[in-house]
Amino acid sequence: MASPRRILTWLSLSLTTALAADLKPADLEFFETKIRPVLVAECYECHDAKKQKGDLRLDYRDGLLKGGEEGAAIVPGDAKKSILVQSMDYSHETLQMPKKRPKLDAKIIADFVEWVNRGAPDPRTKAPEDSITPAWSDLLTVRKSWWSFQPIASPSVPAGQAASPIDRFLDAKIAAAGISPSAPADKATLIRRATYVLTGLPPTPAEIAAFEADVSPEAFAKVVDRLLAS
Repeated sequence: MASPRRILTWLSLSLTTALAADLKPADLEFFETKIRPVLVAECYECHDAKKQKGDLRLDYRDGLLKGGEEGAAIVPGDAKKSILVQSMDYSHETLQMPKKRPKLDAKIIADFVEWVNRGAPDPRTKAPEDSITPAWSDLLTVRKSWWSFQPIASPSVPAGQAASPIDRFLDAKIAAAGISPSAPADKATLIRRATYVLTGLPPTPAEIAAFEADVSPEAFAKVVDRLLAS
């Protein structure tokens, strides 16, 4: 005999399926595969029927539309004006979500931008009465997208004037963000930064003078090698 919990789960899923009938199949699939797992894994812990931090619930559609202390969490059709997206991509003045955890992967944020711009199709029309414990399958779906679990790839190095391939990737990201890089640091500043980062101490006057006198292309590499070996 099925347990009461399983019966309630089945009834809830049946209701959701019926209510989702008005949504376009593609929109419903997008929500169920890309949006709901992230909400469950990253948001329900603080914004469900039990906690409602900031007077905000994200476990049903009207909760998103009503919003909390900061106002509506989403503006269907306009991701740029949606506080939920602003908090995810850190463009909001004060909010950065999920709180006390790393920023979500750029692909996940892009999925939420697309979802909101689609009109935020959401079959969750009824507010759950109890808090929802994230299912392992939902957590796994989100965690599989983490950069550290992606296959190792060998991307093409962007074109650029920098000698280091790493610097070319950085330059490409800087250009894509529409900002300009800082001017090159003078040698005294450069060795000071490197020494503090690698040893926690400032360079000695003799070390600064030796680096400034070394005009070879490998001068900074030699500094780094010396610090790493110290």
